[in-house]
Amino acid sequence: MRRKTKSALTCAVLLHLMIPYSTVYAHEGTHQEGAYTTRDIQVETDAAKEEAKYESQSTTIITAEDIAKKQAKSVEDIIFDETGMTRNIDAMGRVTLSIRGAEPRHTLILIDGQPVMGDLSKYAGAGDELQRLGTENVARIEIIRGAASAKYGADAIGGVVNVITKEAAKKAGLQLNLEGRRTKGDSDVFPYANFFLRADSGQVGKFRVAAYGGKRDIMPIYSQRSFDVGGGGTIRNSLRYYGDLKNIGMTAAYDIAKDHSLSFSLDHVNEDMKRYVKRSSSAPVQNFKRQVDRDNYRLSYAGRGGTSDWKVDLDYTKMNEDDITLTSRYEYSKYEGNHRLDYVDDVMHRQWSIKASANTQVSDNHLLFYGVGFTQEKGEGSRLKNAPNTYTHIINPWDYEKNLWTKPGEKAPLSLVHDYAMTRNSAGVPKYDSDYERYGYKDENGKVVLPPFTYEDFQKYPDIVVPPEIEAKREAFAEQLKADPRNLKYLVNPDASARSIMRFYYEEWLGRHLRWHGKTFMEEFANRQNQQTIGTAEIKKQHVFVQDTWQVSKDTILSPILRVDNSNLFSTHATFNIGMTHNIGGKSNRRFKANLGTGYTEPGMGELYYNWEMYAGAPIALDRARLGYYWVGNPDLKPEKSMNFDIGLEGESKDGRDSFRLNAFHNRIKDYMTTYFTGYLMDFHPELSADGKWFAPPDMIYSFKNIGRAEITGIEVEYNHRFDRHWSTKLGYTYLHAINKSDPMMPRRLLDRPQHKLDLGVTYENAGWRATLWGNYYLNMLDSNSIANNGNYYDWDGEKWHYNFHEGGTQTYEKKSFGIWNFILQKNLGKDSSAYIGVDNILNHRDDDRAFQERMYRLGVNLKFGADSETRELTPEERAARTEANNALLEKKARFIIPPFDMEKEIGMRVIGDYRWRWNSFTGKVKPSEMRVTATASVGSAYKNYLEKAEHGFEQRLRAGVDARLDEHTNITILGSLASTAGVDTETDAAQSKGLNHARLDTADVTHHAKGWDFSLGRLTEPLGVTGYYFGKEYDGGRAVWTGKRTQVRLGYGDFRHSTGIADSAYTHATTQIFLRPATREEWLGYKSLYPGGGIRSSEIPNTPDYASMIKDTPGFEGLYQRLAKAESLAEEKKIIDEYMDVIRRDNPAAYEKLNQRLFSSEQELSHDDYVWYRTTVRDEDGNIVGQYLTQPTGKVYRTLHPQTAIPYEDRFNRAKMESFARAAWENAEPRMEMGRTKTDYIRGWVLHKDGEYTFTVDFYGYGVYNGKETMVESDRSSMWGRGYGVPLSSLKPGDFTPMTKEEAKKRTIQSVWGKSHYRRVYGMQSLGEGFSTIDDGLVTAGDKSVSKLAQSLIGNLGDDDVWSPEKGSTMPLHFLGKEGYIVRQLGTVLEQDRIPAIKQAAYMQVRHEITPNLGIGAFYLRALGGNTHTFRAANGTGNDVDTFDTLANVIGVGARYRLTKNAALSFDYGANYSDFGRYMNGHTRYEHKAGTSDFTIKGRERGTTPTFWVMRLDVGQADMDVAGSWNAFIDYKRFEHGSFFGGNGTESLPDRYLDGIKSFTIGAGYVPVQNLMVEAFYTFGAKGIGSRDTLYGPEKFRLGDYARLQLTYRF
Repeated sequence: MRRKTKSALTCAVLLHLMIPYSTVYAHEGTHQEGAYTTRDIQVETDAAKEEAKYESQSTTIITAEDIAKKQAKSVEDIIFDETGMTRNIDAMGRVTLSIRGAEPRHTLILIDGQPVMGDLSKYAGAGDELQRLGTENVARIEIIRGAASAKYGADAIGGVVNVITKEAAKKAGLQLNLEGRRTKGDSDVFPYANFFLRADSGQVGKFRVAAYGGKRDIMPIYSQRSFDVGGGGTIRNSLRYYGDLKNIGMTAAYDIAKDHSLSFSLDHVNEDMKRYVKRSSSAPVQNFKRQVDRDNYRLSYAGRGGTSDWKVDLDYTKMNEDDITLTSRYEYSKYEGNHRLDYVDDVMHRQWSIKASANTQVSDNHLLFYGVGFTQEKGEGSRLKNAPNTYTHIINPWDYEKNLWTKPGEKAPLSLVHDYAMTRNSAGVPKYDSDYERYGYKDENGKVVLPPFTYEDFQKYPDIVVPPEIEAKREAFAEQLKADPRNLKYLVNPDASARSIMRFYYEEWLGRHLRWHGKTFMEEFANRQNQQTIGTAEIKKQHVFVQDTWQVSKDTILSPILRVDNSNLFSTHATFNIGMTHNIGGKSNRRFKANLGTGYTEPGMGELYYNWEMYAGAPIALDRARLGYYWVGNPDLKPEKSMNFDIGLEGESKDGRDSFRLNAFHNRIKDYMTTYFTGYLMDFHPELSADGKWFAPPDMIYSFKNIGRAEITGIEVEYNHRFDRHWSTKLGYTYLHAINKSDPMMPRRLLDRPQHKLDLGVTYENAGWRATLWGNYYLNMLDSNSIANNGNYYDWDGEKWHYNFHEGGTQTYEKKSFGIWNFILQKNLGKDSSAYIGVDNILNHRDDDRAFQERMYRLGVNLKFGADSETRELTPEERAARTEANNALLEKKARFIIPPFDMEKEIGMRVIGDYRWRWNSFTGKVKPSEMRVTATASVGSAYKNYLEKAEHGFEQRLRAGVDARLDEHTNITILGSLASTAGVDTETDAAQSKGLNHARLDTADVTHHAKGWDFSLGRLTEPLGVTGYYFGKEYDGGRAVWTGKRTQVRLGYGDFRHSTGIADSAYTHATTQIFLRPATREEWLGYKSLYPGGGIRSSEIPNTPDYASMIKDTPGFEGLYQRLAKAESLAEEKKIIDEYMDVIRRDNPAAYEKLNQRLFSSEQELSHDDYVWYRTTVRDEDGNIVGQYLTQPTGKVYRTLHPQTAIPYEDRFNRAKMESFARAAWENAEPRMEMGRTKTDYIRGWVLHKDGEYTFTVDFYGYGVYNGKETMVESDRSSMWGRGYGVPLSSLKPGDFTPMTKEEAKKRTIQSVWGKSHYRRVYGMQSLGEGFSTIDDGLVTAGDKSVSKLAQSLIGNLGDDDVWSPEKGSTMPLHFLGKEGYIVRQLGTVLEQDRIPAIKQAAYMQVRHEITPNLGIGAFYLRALGGNTHTFRAANGTGNDVDTFDTLANVIGVGARYRLTKNAALSFDYGANYSDFGRYMNGHTRYEHKAGTSDFTIKGRERGTTPTFWVMRLDVGQADMDVAGSWNAFIDYKRFEHGSFFGGNGTESLPDRYLDGIKSFTIGAGYVPVQNLMVEAFYTFGAKGIGSRDTLYGPEKFRLGDYARLQLTYRF
């Protein structure tokens, strides 16, 4: 073997052997050692930097120190400051990364060498993934520029970003970062907060573990333009999704042997985001919601032997993304709802992979790196409808939104979710198969068959007489319909005309009952409503690679790489790269680099299988609508391929003050993928007219194709210089010449590539202070989002509507140049701790196309505690003493069994107490202030659960008492408190009071020790279980504890009512009870409208000859009609009418004036009863009598008795004036009253007789009043006897008609002009044939329901929407009537908040046993006693089911705790409540619901299974107020089913509301800066209901807001 030459390149090879898992080759796995302290990270980062010098490709290492300098909270916050990194933003507002001008999809993003799993589509790159990736748990970020597919596989044409996370540290420590953010105009000081917590156990033996968690608020980026919304407010569009990201995870390592180790990590991310968009001031608000849950798991094995080292990684990632789009109109009533469900997609994306790689030192000059791998990726979602495998999924809109709008008179919630039937046109492009959804029939070849007379024919030819060829088609279709025997029962007349049959088939209001080939018209469409086709796809990949690091000479290294990838979709692809690094002049600080390589990018599932409406068209102006975008995948796409060449020169000065880099590169891409307009439209509303399409314009269908080539050439220059120990600077410059070589429809220059990019920064450091100013300039960039002359509209040109498509190549893009400057000032508080204040976007550059955040202010602090990181320097003696004290205390208090009586305590008395300051805060949702309810259902105590409103509050507590050791065996502790809350407060999760206004005795404990027993009486504290969650508060009673060497038994009995019971449960249940609500218009009037909400009241009006009254009686409430019927004088009537007229005037002055005009200003016929009667004889054309009727006056007599006159309002209530009008009318009509007349007329459509000519003879019958039960029918529509009301003479019975004299008739007529009428109206539905009907009215004797003619006219007008349409004609309870005091007592469904009763008397037993010093197990039993009865009511129909329970708690629990290290422990609890009460609470309400309606009938409560609970908790460290500098941290996951938990949890981290029926994560930490003072912080997130809670529209799966608690406790 020849002798090694000690050169820089040899050192590089050695470095590679030393850290093979943390270098740029980490794509095959992460680092091995993972022994991360701050020093470890720095050492490994320095090694990575050193190795990057000898890597042939341009490589940048962003260190943890670099991240800290700018206090970046995400990779997005820092990556774009690097040379060659360009920020792009797509049309959906997602920020992506371009390296060296390549497409964002050409940038491969890795986490510890594993590709991130983003969207189903790759076209726009890993959208928003840079934002999702937090940096506070990052050791470094590696950027590899240039094609790197030979190393990393597909998608690395432009480069790679590899985020290396921290592993568990060798030394124990705690890290806490806090930051607040705000922009100008924010209401709170810092409304947006970020925090991160990490705790490391340190190395103990062969094991170490770290736990971490955090939350980042993603701030909204608002548009500059504002739009008007209802109520006089404005809204600005959110240009990107915003919300919060929560992250929790752990990592652990186990050293099997010296050269062999295992590591494991798990990471959970929850993302709750939203976005609001309003296209114009007149358009509704669109609300986009996105919830993402992502889980990452990794298991790694690393080993070393001889001249080789190796690593095997097993990774699994699962992402579930729920997308919902709503359209909101907040001007609707709470009884109608506010939202429309536009879109739903539940995306499931999964990936698992196994990779193995190794390094072997083959010889002195050759280091071989090689490996294999397998990856399987699966995607599922409704946007992948063209995938090879699909299935059908039916949704219930109410499961996604409980505030959906329902059109008055209809039951279906407004939802646009629809599984559109698809076919393909002649070009193979999908199109909406509206014909199939209309008619529902295909032949044996799958081709849609149309009826002879189509819907278009029906619309075009609605008349009776049509051209003969059309009539033939209509007749043919009618015969086909009549041939189906099922249709005959719906045809009133089997001999009906073909036109009538067409109407019964096509017209919705006639029922559409007729079937053609087994289906009714639009039945298929209805079946597809609220249904989705879900596509599933799978991609499998294998790869093998080999790389040789070849030291050609002492100054030159060659690195050839060959990789072969195989995919089940894209066959096999081989990529190569050969790189060279050469020391110029033999100097290691001057290097020349060159690379030649290939790359490729595979299409994603979206590009292959999309069948998805990205967004629908919408009107944007009165003469313009924007066309929508519909994406169709192309399964024939090929991967893009590239050839990349670059050369570079880089180096450093010997004193380390200067470094530079100069690179030139050229990248040629073929089979370049682009999008294109297919030339076809997706029209989901073909039935609309040209005018109608303005409201619902079609979508342009876009797809993907490989079109040719693109070339990118550029230069990068970077220079770093440190002037002195205070000042340093950085300058980066990128020049891009990015050219489109193939697509004539697009500009020659590629979009979103700045021709020049400058990255500038300067830093000043002095005496622990550091100030950094940095900025980025983009020059001469064509902005893809600023497109003009693009067309793609539906326009009105003044004469007609037309499509305005863009012509390829005519669109223009704005050329932009801009700069963004940022500043941060930091102060070191000690080693690894700092505070800072910063301003981003100092100059407040705004550009909605680029979605720049407006000027933003930051304030934060980073703290580290532990043996490795201190807030102050300790002497060696102090450190040793503190460590010894900590260890002793930890051992004592970490014991699994602790006796209640401390035998080491000295006799005597001491005063004890503490003061606690606490801040509670939880996030919520922005909802309408009132829940959608109905006229028969409301919300009672459950309103808090509906609103889910964010709250925060401050509370305090002062405790004081004495602790006395009376003798060697007896101890007394008395402790009382003054607090903001009353006792153990279970009614609030944020205190409602800030003062010390509640006094309480917290502890009164008398304990006596006798041999192995400890007996206690008083108010005692007893933790049940191991983790402390189940119960840990006080009870009044006794306790006996026996403690052995390794076993403890605890027995107790007492009253638990002071600390149990949950009054603030997040669950609700439905009950039946009386509630108060505003009156509806009909209830207020006491009369029903014939045309409610613009529709006809057909269901409540019988078919003639039956008639029904429209009087509406409401129990417990008197409407206008009922009050006027009771009025006993004209003055009382006027008072009532005055009241109602004033209400109308206050609500709508214009309607008040219109009503006045109709009733009192314009001429109206004089209304009164008629007491003159006639006999009308009807003869047919042969002279035969076909009917005789008793009728009221008609013709001239009627018109004279009822003259047109205008009577002012006041005169209407002047009896003398009204009687004078009636007397004059009588006297004018009197000469003609007793005269007869004859009239002959041709009558058509008369239901009593067939069409023909009839003669009507009218003879005077007499004066009198009709008292019969037969309805007097108004028959002017049949022209039978003109305008009067009458009954057949044959129907008269003795007493039906009471004669009177002429003078009596005159008197009654005159009195009826102001008094109550003898008659009231009734209504019946009259068929007119051909499917048409009308409402006929009649008169019946009023009896005690009599009101005046004026009252009848007033009520009729107030029920007319043309006169008065309160709250947009709502038929629901009217809000303004509630404000006016018109309240109805309604029996109906009321939602109430669940309440878990307090346990009164109970007994418990608890046993603990130490199996080993590190492992303990325990069990407990809790049983409620005392026979107290608790009653619960649950709605069932119109009543309640009543259940009673005597025993609340019958709980058995088990638990265990295992000490992983001396600083870390894992604990677990599991249990169940076996009582009937537990099963009752764990049950659910039974709903009967018909899909597609708003009807939910409650059918009682169904009991559930035995409710269980379990908790898993990891604790690291121990904070104790006796030891300054001590700390602790924990993470946990807990799951308590409803009915298993009774309150009184023993932790300080969260209220009982967040345990009752909830599963959640909590992270927390405590720190003791000085003795007797503890600072604690807790954060709970991912809080989801395990069961469902009741709403008025079915059960609801729910989440609670994130709960944060900060508290300071000072002990004295």
